[in-house]
Amino acid sequence: MKVKGNGSIRQVKNKKGEPVKNSWQLILSLGYDPLTGKRRQKCRPYRGNKTQARRALDEFRREVEHGLKIDADKTTFGEYAQQWQKAREASGRLAASSIERSKYSMNHLLRHLATVQLGDIDASTVRNLYIALTHEDIGQNSVAKAAIMLKQILRQAVNDDIILRNPCDRVEVPKSPKKKKGSTLDKAGVARLTQALHEVESATYPLAAEGQQRLTSNLSHTTAIRLALAAGLRRGEVLALSWSDVDFNNAVLHIQHTLCVTTGKLKTPKTSNSNRAVSLNGQMLEGLSHLKEQQAQYLSSIGIEQDAKTPVICTDVGGRIDGNNLERWWRKFREQYGFEGIRFHDLRHTHATMLVSSGLNIKAVSSRLGHASVGITLDLYAHAQREDDEKAAAIMGEIMAHPTL
Repeated sequence: MKVKGNGSIRQVKNKKGEPVKNSWQLILSLGYDPLTGKRRQKCRPYRGNKTQARRALDEFRREVEHGLKIDADKTTFGEYAQQWQKAREASGRLAASSIERSKYSMNHLLRHLATVQLGDIDASTVRNLYIALTHEDIGQNSVAKAAIMLKQILRQAVNDDIILRNPCDRVEVPKSPKKKKGSTLDKAGVARLTQALHEVESATYPLAAEGQQRLTSNLSHTTAIRLALAAGLRRGEVLALSWSDVDFNNAVLHIQHTLCVTTGKLKTPKTSNSNRAVSLNGQMLEGLSHLKEQQAQYLSSIGIEQDAKTPVICTDVGGRIDGNNLERWWRKFREQYGFEGIRFHDLRHTHATMLVSSGLNIKAVSSRLGHASVGITLDLYAHAQREDDEKAAAIMGEIMAHPTL
């Protein structure tokens, strides 16, 4: 930003037109706007004597022309970025898993910018950083996340009056790769999956402790799949269920927690809508009852008493199953039974798509899924609505092509 001339200082006056002691306005001229023709200025109030005001004007002109404050020459990016990260963690607004994931992006930035002074980071520095990260082959998604974090850090530096402009605003952010669309099962696919789960559940084992353990383990895993498909639960919600969350009398599941992938601990759902009651069909309720009975027998055989706090989907010693272990079981299962490409989360998508395409009220679907708003449901499952809309167009076309007299 080019300043015209050396600038000027003007003493502030009160309502009576009298000069206010030690109160000044620092004024810099930036020329005329080429479109409007209006004069452009930057002003800043200052308290002090006239000599101090003139020195402040020189500093003000330097800041505007070079886009940085004096502190930017004293603070390294590494020092400021780590303070920024600590403030985010202390705010309590981020989940532990989000904080853990953000450390990867921070490490990428610190590897290149840790010792660089904030005042030396310009658009060229940012652009070269993106190029360097791309050449490190850390993945397009990781580069994009690091770029977003850098922009956030420098935006805060602007807000803290350490730099005047964010150099990231003048550099195009690397785009994140498009998320791969998951696959959903059609009705025939759901029938095939249900039959495959029944095969696993019907397998017979010796009555010895090892056989009982295998039977209980298989039943736990297949029940997790059924809950995602029949109730539309997220993986973390499935694994966070305890028997106290299952209301057999009213055929309802109470979703009150989710299992954190990073820490393996229970946490409250991200939004209030995720804390919900989900109705169960008779088949799902019967399956849960069977699992509870089988689980109680097995745990008792190894000296563990099942109670209200026992996880519905539990390990061989009555603890909570790790999400990654459930994913490994699912991958092996889907390869064996021909469901390649179907992610665990796609079972939830299948549940929602079936409900939307069957004409169920979108508000009811959104509530069942625990979405923060109906808009999220509409965005995610617009394809199912379009299919129905196409059917509606065909119906009207048929009626209008053959009108009854």
